[in-house]
Amino acid sequence: MKQKLIALMLMVSTAMSVPVPLQAADIPDFGDISQQGLSTQQEREIGENAMRQIRRSGAMMDDPEIVAYLNQVGYRLTDAAEVSEPQFTFFPLLDPSVNAFAMPGGFVGVHTGLIVQAQHESEVASVLAHEIAHVTQRHIARLIDGTKSGLWMSVASIAVALLAAQAGRGDAAMAALAAGTGMAVQKQLDFTYSFEQEADRIGMQTLKKSGYDPSAMVVFFERLQKHNRLYENNAPDFLRTHPVTFKRISDAQARLGEIKYKPVPDSLEFLLIREKSRTLELGGREGVPYYTNIIAEKRYANETAQRYGLAYSHFLLQQYDQAWTALQEAKASLGVDKDKGGKSHAMLEFLAGSIKIGLGQFEQAEQILSAATLRFPSSRALIYGLIDAQIAAGHLAAAQAAIDDALELYPSDAWFYQRRAKMYAKKGDLMRQYQAQGEYYVRLQEYTPAFEQFDLALKQTGSDFYLLSSIEARIRQLREEQDSKK
Repeated sequence: MKQKLIALMLMVSTAMSVPVPLQAADIPDFGDISQQGLSTQQEREIGENAMRQIRRSGAMMDDPEIVAYLNQVGYRLTDAAEVSEPQFTFFPLLDPSVNAFAMPGGFVGVHTGLIVQAQHESEVASVLAHEIAHVTQRHIARLIDGTKSGLWMSVASIAVALLAAQAGRGDAAMAALAAGTGMAVQKQLDFTYSFEQEADRIGMQTLKKSGYDPSAMVVFFERLQKHNRLYENNAPDFLRTHPVTFKRISDAQARLGEIKYKPVPDSLEFLLIREKSRTLELGGREGVPYYTNIIAEKRYANETAQRYGLAYSHFLLQQYDQAWTALQEAKASLGVDKDKGGKSHAMLEFLAGSIKIGLGQFEQAEQILSAATLRFPSSRALIYGLIDAQIAAGHLAAAQAAIDDALELYPSDAWFYQRRAKMYAKKGDLMRQYQAQGEYYVRLQEYTPAFEQFDLALKQTGSDFYLLSSIEARIRQLREEQDSKK
């Protein structure tokens, strides 16, 4: 029931251009919305609150490769659109439904189902471009300006619905949601189409500027519309939250105008990410026979991606020897010679290192991942994997150096702080372990557990006066920042 409710809330948040559910305590006091517009700072605070709730729900994925891919595509689009504010964050949710949604402040969520069902990379880009336009055109703020306090009541109702769901009162949650949103639905109808049309127009311009295929938006719409006709009672979530009409399709076709069709080849990264997403949806037990049959029957456009899917399926089942064999076959299909090397790919090397860690062959994993970080320096996943291998191998000085170097480049990355905490835990340095874990929570904007970790650090016995002083100073700084926001 809870999973269904969360999905419904995400659907409502996009269709109505309001944030996903917030706990009552997390809803900022913005005063009388009916008397003022929503500022960009307020939009950001709403989005950050919503992100915390999604993360707490367990729906958000932290897979470093899928996260990196979505942000790579997203920033290619925002660069093409010359967007400087807000700072966008793209994140995946493990959900087989075909959907994506934008929240205030530049937060864009993408269901794995959308990636899996996309036939080409430009289709994924077309959806992200559309969602980016919703944010840059401030559709949420404009909608609130138009509906005034009635819309704000629906936000409060969604918060009540989430609280009821967390307490196990599913029926009460659905009733609260329906009661609050129903009052505003009629007013929404006057805005939905114009906002979708504007997002289509600007999104297509962005696609063209970024080098993706602008016709992908039309193709994607047409396929969803066909799906809707065939499965009217089981339409993709994207159709329910972004109504696709024949007029929208014809408008999109007209915008293509005289643009000469130029196919844009899919990147290998997209093909691998699509199969990783599919494997995570299927799970290893379904994934192994799925990919085994496809490979046996040669029903694929790219052999490497399918063999990678098989290797990853075995990996999920902890069948590490089979995973290693399948991965070598994936590399061979790409033209990678195990002795002479070859072009390979960061995702193949990350899986190789992960398999070796699973086998307990930590030093081999470290060698593979260390070499891969030199070949693919932009892959943060490889750095995570290298640090994990170093910690597992007991090479803690090397792990500490790698973490310090990484935090110089990525100071806001929570996952490096989490690994720093693990490294100190293995050293037996509890004070620094709790300090690092506290910084991990700070970067997730989860301040209550952060303060708990800092307090635990202060309670550890030790004579490091400077470390104690720095932790106390950090606590004062964070509390001052929290007080300034109230």
